[in-house]
Amino acid sequence: MENQPSAPTPRPIDEIDLALLRALQVDARAPIGTLSDAAGVSRATAYARLARLREEGIIDALTVTVHPKRVGLGVSAVVLIRSTPDNWKTWSSMVPLIEAMDEVEYAADLAGDIDLLLLVRLRDVEHLQRFVTEELRTRIPGIGSVRTMLVLNQTPERSLVLPSG
Repeated sequence: MENQPSAPTPRPIDEIDLALLRALQVDARAPIGTLSDAAGVSRATAYARLARLREEGIIDALTVTVHPKRVGLGVSAVVLIRSTPDNWKTWSSMVPLIEAMDEVEYAADLAGDIDLLLLVRLRDVEHLQRFVTEELRTRIPGIGSVRTMLVLNQTPERSLVLPSG
């Protein structure tokens, strides 16, 4: 087995990187001039910093934020799942099952008395009922109990909370 060179150690994030990331969170399509102004650096420096942030995997993708209600998904819910100890799968084996469910926007493997948290977006309450009572239980083995909470209001979503400077 050959020794492969290790990946370069990522440089710590500094205030310039944070300023670029914050500007991208506001507008991922912002021109480089706007980004460089926001970070207080030259355009060349902004280009180089953005390239490094991509290479190091800090910037994974530039995405679109869709407003669920405007595309017909009027109900949001948090679903908390407690497993049965004898049938629960590993997180890595459950990821493809969760990713196959169009209704799931976010999922987290938890420590404590709840094993799995899902944020789901659905058309209406009937869709939520079908999802929880039928689809969820047939698609994910080992579910012991499910607790569902409707989201009444929410603040604007952020792609990530960045450290404050």
